[in-house]
Amino acid sequence: MQQLGTIGQALFMRLFFHFANLYDGHHRSRLSFSKRYDDICAEWLGGLVVLKYPSKIEQEQLGPHLRQLVKAEFLASYKITEAKGRGGFVITFRPGAVFFTDYDRFYRRQQRRSVQFDFHADRQQIAEPLKVAYLFVEKRNGHATAGIPYVPSKDVETAKYLLEHVPFADIPDFLDYALAEAKKTRFDVQTLGGLKQYLSRYQERCPLRAAAKASRAQREAEDKATQRRMDYDRFRRAEADRLFSSLPAKEQASDRSCRTRQGTPLCAGKWVTRSDHVRDRTRPHHGRPTSGKYPVA
Repeated sequence: MQQLGTIGQALFMRLFFHFANLYDGHHRSRLSFSKRYDDICAEWLGGLVVLKYPSKIEQEQLGPHLRQLVKAEFLASYKITEAKGRGGFVITFRPGAVFFTDYDRFYRRQQRRSVQFDFHADRQQIAEPLKVAYLFVEKRNGHATAGIPYVPSKDVETAKYLLEHVPFADIPDFLDYALAEAKKTRFDVQTLGGLKQYLSRYQERCPLRAAAKASRAQREAEDKATQRRMDYDRFRRAEADRLFSSLPAKEQASDRSCRTRQGTPLCAGKWVTRSDHVRDRTRPHHGRPTSGKYPVA
């Protein structure tokens, strides 16, 4: 299977695992495995773009790789059909002679557990590198790719190398940085390997970026807290004015008669501000007042 591309190898590994789980040693002609096409793209192939038409899938995307597997006799056949119940497609696979030969070699001559796939390692070795390779193509071209029928194995190996040094979640940021640096020198990057030269500089700036990010987050939190205080103060003033306007004219006149210089009168033995007795209605009834200090006579 060395002649297979990266996608072909991923399909081979996944299908071998599922065929082996289903095979009981008998009824070879009945053995088949079906899976939704969009799930294959998402789960097996690192988020490969889901195409809308079976002809496109067959001619431009998965078809060439599946035909390679048929030619290698790992698959006897495959079929793309419309899914029942909800939209999309289902691909049904039937194993070929090479599967049964490999099954006999690996499963019947040694314990089954020795060839079980470690899906965590599988994700790291196949799905995530493929995603990195696809993302590189999209960022280099400046737009989402309609379909990627083939990813060079060299780019996948480079992606594995990058993932050893950069967390998967930070890969988009690294690609943005590296492509921007390449653009400064008019370096026309054609392969993912062309970005390896920017890895050390990216790693050097990571602590500075982390500190700047933390500082920015703190400023944003402080700004939000300040804005909340201002919003609450505006709400209280508006609510106090609304309540004051709703008072009977006699009470409003009484309040106005209490005013002294700068709007801070001595009334009923307390220093109060305009409509303070009204504003008390808008304060929470626990603890001390949320703002202002008023001396008692």
